[in-house]
Order: sequence, then C-alpha cells, then structure tokens
Amino acid sequence: MLAALRRARAAGEDSDAGQTSIVLIGFALVSLLLVVTVMAVTSVYVGRQQLQSLADRAAGAAADTFTTVDRSGSGPPTPVLTNDAVAGAATSYLGTVGAFQDVSGLAVGAPTGSADGTTAQVTLTALVHPPVVNVIVPAGVPISATGDARAVMRR
Repeated sequence: MLAALRRARAAGEDSDAGQTSIVLIGFALVSLLLVVTVMAVTSVYVGRQQLQSLADRAAGAAADTFTTVDRSGSGPPTPVLTNDAVAGAATSYLGTVGAFQDVSGLAVGAPTGSADGTTAQVTLTALVHPPVVNVIVPAGVPISATGDARAVMRR
C-alpha cells in the first residue's frame, strides 16, 4: 500500500483528488439546514409576538366593557367585569379587526375572563406555518398568548 502511494506521488497523481468537492457539498447542506432552521424559529417567534399584541389589544378592549360598578366600599367606585362579558368583548374585538381571517387557526382559549372582577384576561391560540418546514409539519405549530388589562375608573 505504501509503495503504491509512493508510485502515485512520483507519477504526479493526487490521491486526494475530489475530496474538496465532498467537503463543500457537506458544508452547503449543513448551511442550508441552518438557514431553514433559523427561518422556522424566526417565523414562530414573530407569529407569537403578533399573537401577544393581539391578545393585549383584545384584553384592553374587554376591560373597557364593564357594565356594573361596585360602590359598596369606602373608596372610589370600582368597575366589575364578568367572565362572559370579557370573552364576548374579546371575540367581538377580534371579529371587528378581522383577526379571524388574518391569523390561521385563531381561537379564544381558556382562561379567558376575569378572575378578580377588575382585570380582563384574554388567552388566544393560533397556528403558525413556518416556510419550508411546513412540508414536515403540515398542521402548523400551535402557539398561544395571554393578555391582561385592568378596568379603572377615573375622573
């Protein structure tokens, strides 16, 4: 074997010929995989941030829809929110801004309502379909976000 290698070198033949191409193809595949992964993760992150913004705005709209005021304490009157009113106001807001058409699989999830009677909590769920990776995950990646807003009365 060693003698054959010496004869090949003496004859000017390169035993490593073609190895660079294999390394470059491997590097290109690893780089492509890295780019696709970063694109998918970024897509899910951006979708999550958009859903969080939508949940915050829906909670703000729901906090402004109180119908009763508690005047029993010695302090200023406080607004009273109900679970059904918060869920209804959030759904109405999402329909008004066209979110159900714009966001894939958008739904109002649990817990949506008001645990303490003064804070509106809205939880939204949706699906994100990352580019290229959508072939591997055709159903999409489920995401959720929760927004809170407090109902306050001021003069």
